[in-house]
Amino acid sequence: MLSDYDPGEVRRTILRESLSLLAHGLLVPFGLSGDGHSPERKRDQRTLVFVHGLAANRAGFLPLQAFLRSRGHQRQLALNYRSAGSVEALALRLKRELDAKVRGGRIDMVAHSMGGLVARFYLQQLGGARRVDRLITLGTPHRGTHAANFVPSALVRQLLPESPFIRHLNGLPAPQGLQVSSIVAGRDVLVQPTEAASCPFGETIRFDELGHVELLFRPRVFAEIRAILRGPPRSNTSLG
Repeated sequence: MLSDYDPGEVRRTILRESLSLLAHGLLVPFGLSGDGHSPERKRDQRTLVFVHGLAANRAGFLPLQAFLRSRGHQRQLALNYRSAGSVEALALRLKRELDAKVRGGRIDMVAHSMGGLVARFYLQQLGGARRVDRLITLGTPHRGTHAANFVPSALVRQLLPESPFIRHLNGLPAPQGLQVSSIVAGRDVLVQPTEAASCPFGETIRFDELGHVELLFRPRVFAEIRAILRGPPRSNTSLG
């Protein structure tokens, strides 16, 4: 495991994360147009749904989407939402979007950062687990993050470790029949402590040398996501 106090590694991490932020910013305009998704009602279809994080849009998933599409995951839906209101309200919007745009078959979800909490509320409180087989989260503050102290926003304050929202969500039972995989970035400065990116249930995969935004651009992360999606859906067996 890499030392947190290695100056050279810290500099490299800052450089990689800065480049990832730049790439993410350059992609943003490509996420402003329509999603291009045509609803179909088929019992045997499988849709891969992407839920972005705070102050972002669906364009951040474009590299991952292209990789997965090249590996056979053709039916994809990446949703946009405005970072305002509450996580609960965003989850309700997610439910409405999926009800309108995914009209049959089964769903797998990939979510980055706060998008993982939006997805979890949909799955655990709004009945989404009946439709979804897998949830893969990337750098999601499942147990909250102390970094939320630095943003004066009611929405962001829901992400504090001891917020009523985080306590409520983590007090709910694990959804039966849902596979949850938490991908944790060991150099994440937005999810603090980094262990908070591990969901209270399901499996955890760590990339100790990666940063928060970098998770959206690294081929090794893409390969891990593909491996999860290729396997048969399995229920959660571990509780934290």
